[in-house]
Amino acid sequence: MIELLSFFQEYYEETGSNDIGEFSVWLNRHFNRHPIKSTQTGDDNRMIVWLTHRLSKLFRWYAKDTLKANGLTSMEEYFFLISINRLDNPSKTEVYADTITELNTGTQMMKRLIDAGLIEELTDKDDKRVKRVKLTSKGKKTRENFFQQTIPDLKLKMGNLSDTEKKEVIRVLAYLEKFHSNIYFNDGHMSYEDIADKHLLR
Repeated sequence: MIELLSFFQEYYEETGSNDIGEFSVWLNRHFNRHPIKSTQTGDDNRMIVWLTHRLSKLFRWYAKDTLKANGLTSMEEYFFLISINRLDNPSKTEVYADTITELNTGTQMMKRLIDAGLIEELTDKDDKRVKRVKLTSKGKKTRENFFQQTIPDLKLKMGNLSDTEKKEVIRVLAYLEKFHSNIYFNDGHMSYEDIADKHLLR
């Protein structure tokens, strides 16, 4: 009881709130702030890769029903809609590059979205060999519907991370995304050994 009161005092000083419900959430976050710790430094790299892979699959699991309700089969298809809307009538190749999608996989997804009436294919005015794409009215509505319907999911996906913890996660992940995007778009033709030699600090 004394320990619990001590935690409540810490919670009150940190938040200025005496709400018991919020305190229970804070307490849960306090005890589960960093539940996984590597036993050896050499395991950290593997643990980070494993955790990000697991989270990616879990986040897709949360979205499964919402995807189905909007006529989409995967998050990758939703990212196609996001990319096309953001790039404003891009070529198919630009969409594949922007979403980091292999050509064969991208071609199949693009065809399905066109057949579903979510994307319209256009011939480039200056180069008839280039096929450009844009969202149809249905595609725009689907993108917006999915976005709105997944707003509650975002809070759940963040667990009970504090605002400070969220900012730290964003900082670290943004660094990793920039680091690897630079390699993918500029040095993807190089061997793994050459990439490591160029980009990793010694």
